[in-house]
Amino acid sequence: MKLLHVLLVIATLFVSALKFTSPAKAQPALLRAPLAQPEWQPFCSSQGEFAIDMPGTPKINTETFSTQITTHTYRSVLKNKETYLLQYFDLDFRLSNNNIKITLNNAVDFFVVAANAKVLQVRDISLGGYPGKEFEFQSLGATQPVGIGQVFLVDTRVYGLVATTPVSENAQKFLDSFRLF
Repeated sequence: MKLLHVLLVIATLFVSALKFTSPAKAQPALLRAPLAQPEWQPFCSSQGEFAIDMPGTPKINTETFSTQITTHTYRSVLKNKETYLLQYFDLDFRLSNNNIKITLNNAVDFFVVAANAKVLQVRDISLGGYPGKEFEFQSLGATQPVGIGQVFLVDTRVYGLVATTPVSENAQKFLDSFRLF
């Protein structure tokens, strides 16, 4: 009798093991609704003399530092951690050709340090004949996607644009939409 009981237990375990090791029936994958993305809207600043397309409604901030430089910042931060930023400030003097390159390099450093990041790549660019730099950067925490930015010197005004997004097309859309007037 004990032997019969043991055989029944073993048979039950064997059948149960086969049941769990047999291939599972295909289940339809759950479809996740994509996150609603804010609409991209043109944004113009008569004071800043620029226009740009940004997702959502940018938050605007003006801050004057002890150096008497006033920065104007336009920032959109989306729920999925995408960030789009345009910042400009005016210098109170014109730069010589030698100092233009130094100023643009310092502007790149400023944005990278502010993002707690390291520079991956920098290249010379221009916008309507005005000199600029385009740069890629990676957050030191490495939790953010690679960011891309541009800085331009327009007479005595420095413009900086930064996009941090996993969607490179969105970053390029943001940067390409920047125009002066």
